[in-house]
This record gives sequence, C-alpha cells and structure tokens, in this order.
Amino acid sequence: MYLDEERRKREGAMRGLKRKAMEDDLEALRKKKVVLTEVCTSLQKDADELAEKAENKAGTLMAQMITKSNTLRRRHKEKCLELKNVETELQQKGNELKLMQY
Repeated sequence: MYLDEERRKREGAMRGLKRKAMEDDLEALRKKKVVLTEVCTSLQKDADELAEKAENKAGTLMAQMITKSNTLRRRHKEKCLELKNVETELQQKGNELKLMQY
C-alpha cells in the first residue's frame, strides 16, 4: 500500500512537470506569435512606403527602391508563412495540453 501511494505521488509529480513544460512551450509560442505579427506588419508597411516613394523617382533610384521594396515583400511573405506555422503549432500544443489535463 505504501509503495503504491509513493508510486502515484511520483506519477502525479511527473505529470505536473510535463504539464508545466507544455505550458511554458505554449507561452513561448504565444510570444513568438506576437513578435512575428509585429514583424509582418512592419515589413508590409515599409515595403508599401518604399514603393510609394519609388513612384515619385526616376531612373536607377526608382529601380533601387523597387528592388528594396520587393525584398521586403519577400521577407514579409516568409515571416507570414512562419507565423502560420507557429499558429498551427500553438493550436496543436493547446489541444495536447487540454487532453493532458483530463
């Protein structure tokens, strides 16, 4: 009886540690999501501003600004894809945590 009780205590403590680790992972993913959202917004805004400025320029300066704008748009696209992956992972881990609690 005593050994069974000790084993249950250890198993309960292990489940608690696993749940805590999962909660920490979720919090880190939430923070990463916020940062990526801000980065995506900023990249899009900067790309739009460069494209607008390029409309008023001519020649090589316009080409340089359009190139920079396109580079920012490419990075924006990459970061948005990364954001979608983080959101998917966040959803999966959230579901795992719900199942773990029951």
